[in-house]
Amino acid sequence: MGMMDKFKNMFNMSEEEFLDDVDIDDEEPEKEDSRDVRSNFSFNHRSDRDNKVVDIRSSVPAAAAASSKAHVVFKKLDRYEDVGSVADVLNEKRIVILNLETCPNDATVRIIDFLSGVAYANNGDIKRVAGRAYIITPYNVPLTGELLDEVEHSNY
Repeated sequence: MGMMDKFKNMFNMSEEEFLDDVDIDDEEPEKEDSRDVRSNFSFNHRSDRDNKVVDIRSSVPAAAAASSKAHVVFKKLDRYEDVGSVADVLNEKRIVILNLETCPNDATVRIIDFLSGVAYANNGDIKRVAGRAYIITPYNVPLTGELLDEVEHSNY
């Protein structure tokens, strides 16, 4: 039983009705010149500028960011409920100097935990620079220096 017989049986058609509905071309298709076929297609060529890789976290172009001055924000928190304002500044890719000297110990731990997560999400860094003072930087601002190493290894 051939393929045609299966189709006929599936639709309960006679052979004549089936062949009337099926177009069978015994003619060979005309061969087109390959040059003509190519001229019928258009190719979208992308320029080199479309292939550049850009950091999606950056809200300003790299050239503008490099030429602009770093913006530093000083914050002093007394309670955990105010930590959202610091997170907003960090999400704007700004440097934050955070003073927690007057903040209770339990709130200080929560604030540092929260802001560590914000810094991590932005590929930033958080370092203690003195007793209860911290610097939080975005990903494009490296922190280096002997003083930072000393404070980090001390028992404040």
